Amino acid sequence: MTKEIAGNTDKLTMKFHHVFAALLLSGCVTVDVGSSKSEPAKNVVYSSPPLPFKNSTSKSSDKLWISPTGNTISYLSDCGGFQEPTLEQLENEALGSLIDLKILKTEKVDYNNRAALKTLAEGKVDGVEVKMNLVTLKKNNCNYTLVYGGILKNFDKELPSFQKFVESFKAP
Repeated sequence: MTKEIAGNTDKLTMKFHHVFAALLLSGCVTVDVGSSKSEPAKNVVYSSPPLPFKNSTSKSSDKLWISPTGNTISYLSDCGGFQEPTLEQLENEALGSLIDLKILKTEKVDYNNRAALKTLAEGKVDGVEVKMNLVTLKKNNCNYTLVYGGILKNFDKELPSFQKFVESFKAP
């Protein structure tokens, strides 16, 4: 492969990764439950995912990291509001961008000293098979959604990085 073709392939791959991340995270929007002002959580503590994940930006998440494999790790927080969505509503919002959604596993767990949902799901984004692992929780008037998503064939390769991220994540 020539350098020019390889460079164009890398650019297309990275463009797909950013589009993929945006599509996955477009489901991770706040639930409209009232007219009060919401804002991101402050004083969240976590360890950033290791290389090959690189810090990126997204309007639909507090923090986003993207790997060259197409896998993403992110979290979204939403604080404030008069009403509170359920954990299931937060889960549904995060998975809303997937077509042909299949929930492989959902379990209630204790996480950050609160009830939380851990979910594993598959579906399609723009015709591409993807897989997602989520953790949703509510703590101190804030909603949190931690997301690991990727192209189905690459998903398992970096799952341990997400598991370490989840272990390090501390909501105030």
